[in-house]
Amino acid sequence: MAHISAMIFPSSLGFRTRVEVIIPQEPERKGTRIPPPRPKPDKILYLLHGLSDDATAWGRNSRIESYAEDRGYIVVMPEVHRSFYSDMRHGSKYFTYVTEELPKICEELFNFKHERSKTFVAGLSMGGYGAVKCGLSRPDFYEACAGFSGALNPEVILMSEEAKEGGIYDPIEAKAILDTEKPWPDNTNLFKLSEKMSKLPKEKQCRVLITCGDEDFLIDSNRDFDKHMKALEASLSEYKYKEWPGVHDWKFWEECLPLAFEFFEKG
Repeated sequence: MAHISAMIFPSSLGFRTRVEVIIPQEPERKGTRIPPPRPKPDKILYLLHGLSDDATAWGRNSRIESYAEDRGYIVVMPEVHRSFYSDMRHGSKYFTYVTEELPKICEELFNFKHERSKTFVAGLSMGGYGAVKCGLSRPDFYEACAGFSGALNPEVILMSEEAKEGGIYDPIEAKAILDTEKPWPDNTNLFKLSEKMSKLPKEKQCRVLITCGDEDFLIDSNRDFDKHMKALEASLSEYKYKEWPGVHDWKFWEECLPLAFEFFEKG
């Protein structure tokens, strides 16, 4: 197993940023205790962090290395700070970085080969929103996406009184992303993006998995999105929503990982 921590300079950001990459390796077989063969790492998963974390979060808090090795996934974990994976109104182009420039950098540095049928994206909380936005915006690139405990309606969540009072997001910080003097653009609104994707032929759509704990503070956002997606379900390639007892923590997100891999591999 190779776990690479790299500093790269994307032109879309204009500064150096960290990316963590997991690349499974077939162990050398010596002696009589031969380990069972593992799948060739021919699938790529972009795994996105949450609001208060960084590129190292999944590696520190989950068993993602084991899942990657057992299932044959290369895992790319970028760092986007508190950007909500957005091309910010007043800031850097994080969405362009994650969906366009980062894959090209990975192909150049790590000799990746992206095939749509083997390219996936998932994330938690802020990264859950980012993963679903990636999938709905770029169904030509991602075969499936998964959002765990996603902040699926940022305009409502970030500008809510609860967010301000709880210190989750500063109004000035939210303005850098949202620019409250202008309408929230359709290309960052998951409800609008899913409607747009539903008009594509099903074979050209990205499959979507949403999970959330029933005591998560973001449960209402997830249930609202589920209701919206179920209204579109007849015109969607595949959509799944799963909810079970849980809160906004790593115990729940660890439980989400095997479900996501099973969902990805069904396709």
